[in-house]
Formats: sequence, structure tokens, C-alpha cells
Amino acid sequence: MDKVDVIVVGAGLAGAAAAYSAAKTGAQVVLAERGARAGAKNLSGGLLYTHGLGKLFPEFWKEEPTPVERAISRNVLTLLTPKQATSIDFYDQSFAEPPFNSFSILRSRLDPWLVGKAESAGATAVYGSRVDGLVREGGKVVGIRLGEEELRADVVVVAEGFNAVAARSAGLEGELSPDTVGIGVKQVIGLPPGEIERRFQLRGIEGFQLTATGLPAGVEGGGFLYTNRDSLSIGMILNLGSVVRHEVAMYEVLEEFKQHPYLSRYLDGGTLLEYSGCVVNEAGLDSVPALFGDGYLLAGSAAQLFLNTGLNLRGMDFAIESGRLAGEVAAEASREKTTGAGFLARYRERLATSFVLRDLETHRRYPQVFSNPRLYGLYPEMMGALLHQAYFVDGSERQHLNAALKRVRQGKVSCLTLGRDLWKTMRTL
Repeated sequence: MDKVDVIVVGAGLAGAAAAYSAAKTGAQVVLAERGARAGAKNLSGGLLYTHGLGKLFPEFWKEEPTPVERAISRNVLTLLTPKQATSIDFYDQSFAEPPFNSFSILRSRLDPWLVGKAESAGATAVYGSRVDGLVREGGKVVGIRLGEEELRADVVVVAEGFNAVAARSAGLEGELSPDTVGIGVKQVIGLPPGEIERRFQLRGIEGFQLTATGLPAGVEGGGFLYTNRDSLSIGMILNLGSVVRHEVAMYEVLEEFKQHPYLSRYLDGGTLLEYSGCVVNEAGLDSVPALFGDGYLLAGSAAQLFLNTGLNLRGMDFAIESGRLAGEVAAEASREKTTGAGFLARYRERLATSFVLRDLETHRRYPQVFSNPRLYGLYPEMMGALLHQAYFVDGSERQHLNAALKRVRQGKVSCLTLGRDLWKTMRTL
């Protein structure tokens, strides 16, 4: 093929959704993926909020084989010190009932399933195809460059993830600073049959997820733990600038996290199945580049569509929704033979009325609020010390908790600063 209607670069969630939504309209679509298969590079995973995928496939959880793991009904938020854990444990049965709130997923299962849907709709997936750059004529993107070869299209949807080689080489994205980038590591730990249900007090397809902060002390970011059908996903996402300033090694802090006495009991007897790393954008809405131009659209992580509120990590649902909308607009532009920026601007207009840009706007201040170092060291320490004082009994004279809290602070933070931090955090959430 020398030319098609739509080229999608990257077979992740955004790319597969774009290829599916474009192909089902009858457009000729090529999905170019540099990996040997869908999901080959995406060993990451986590919580997929179902509303976005449900727009494409209303009852996707009934598929065989199922593309998802467990419906998360139990959410735990934890502040850690080396020997303590202060948690809020929230259970909601409705989260484990249709249409569900979120599922834990493994990308090595979900990605091939979604690409299969795109192929069934008529898209052609081409693997082992590294896109070295975009082809331009007169300032307009007209195709992609694959080594010495070119493939042309009316519209190119760039959905190649955070490390968007083609987009950056074409100058479609700006540079990010270390303080706006998160670096993540994750392991998948296999457990014997029945252990997931027993250890986490789960029934049926119910799932558990934990988000933790305070370890390592003072480093911005935190850890996570999710239950899959027969395994656990455990890992950390830390701010790159903070990692450099504190001179910590990611593999060391992950092992420290796994060996914490509160968490290690969940991992006993487990077998390491996967180990992966990734980088994510944490700058929020202010880092989102131009989402369209003459002949091209950006979707998913290539468009820096990611949100971390401290309680939710939002990237996969943004990827699916932005991919869906990009595929629709790309197919419309090809059909109308109008592929300039003026027509393609409707992609951003639809994103603006969707949950993607709306939620990013709502939480626009979160990067500044969550860069506060007290959230990752002092406050977990204070909470742990306060509750230790409340629960510990040894027959000696009891100290009033206010006095204990004052002693714990030791001049590190005033009540005014504490109140201001709490107010800013609650407003952002």
C-alpha cells in the first residue's frame, strides 16, 4: 500500500481505540506498532476506569477470554513510616456490580484484545514497524517514514505513548523537566490459587487496590498494590526530580516498599512473573501540546493526557477516550477530503466536552499541591506518632494527644501551615 485513509502510530490503548473507531466507519486504517505484537512493550497496568471502554464495548467484561482482571471494590489509602501504616479502608459493593467502577488489568492481555477488535473492524495491524518520523509536504503531515520507506495517509493519529519518537522528531511536543516527570517500576507477583481471595478478604471477581505514600521518606510519589485474578501488581511511581535530589535508586526503593512489614505478608510465597518500568507525565493540563495540526492528531500519552490526584491514576481511560475521538475525527476528515487543521480542530472541541480535558481542568492545580515534600515524610510521621500515642498503653502517665502532637511537630510545621496544606489538598481533590 502506498496510501491509506488513516495511519495510527502505536498499538497501545489510544492507538487501538483510534484504529477501531476509524475502521468501523469503513475507513482504510493501518495500525503501525514497533513491538513484535500488541502489548509486547506494555507490561505496565493498574486500574482501568470502565466508563471509557464501556462506550466502545458496553459489556466488555463478558468477553471470553476476558480482557480484565478484578473489579476493584476495596480501596485503601495508606501513610507509611518504616514500621507503621495509617490507612483509610473503603469498601463499596456497588463497585463490584455492573457497570462496575474500575478493573485491575494486565496490558499484555488487554492490549491484544483491543487490537483484535480493531482488526475485526477492518484495520490492518503491522508489527515490528518502527516509525522514524512523520512525512511532511508544505508543512502538512502526509504520512510516516519507516526506515527508507514511506506510507502515506489523509490523517496520521500519533498514539505512540510517552516516548513519542515520531511526534518529538517532528517538533509536535515540547520538552518536559524532571520535576514534571514520574518514573515508575512495577512487578507482577504470582500467588497460588485461592490466595488472592484469602489474603485480601475478597469474593468472586472483587478486587483490592492500595495506594501508599511516605516511603522513602521525603521523596515525592508513592507506591501501589493491585490484585489480579491470580497475581499481584506492586510498584512505585516517584517524581524524577525528587529521585535525583534524594539520590535514590528505583530498584532499591521498590524492594524497601515490598519488605515493609505491612505489605510483605501479602507477597509471601509469591513468584516474580514480570518486571517493568515506565515514565509518565505529571505536569497536568499545562503540559498538553497542540492536539492537532494539518494532517495529524495526538492521542493518549503522546498528548500528555495523564492525571494523578493522589487517589486516582488516570491515563488509560484518557487514552481510550482520546483514541476513540481521534479515530472518529480522522475518519470524518478523510471521508470529507478536508484534512487541514481547521477541520481537525473538532477533535480538541470534542475532547473539551469529554471527561478528558474537563477532568484535567478540574485538577489543574494538582502538580503544585502534590509537590509539597511534607506530604511524603513529615505528615505520615506525625500521623503514625499520634496514633501510636493514642493506642499504646504501658501503665505510665498518659499524655494528652494535643501535647503529643505538639511534641511530634518539634517546630517542623506550624498549625497554620498544617491547616493550609490540608485545605489546598482537599480543594484539589
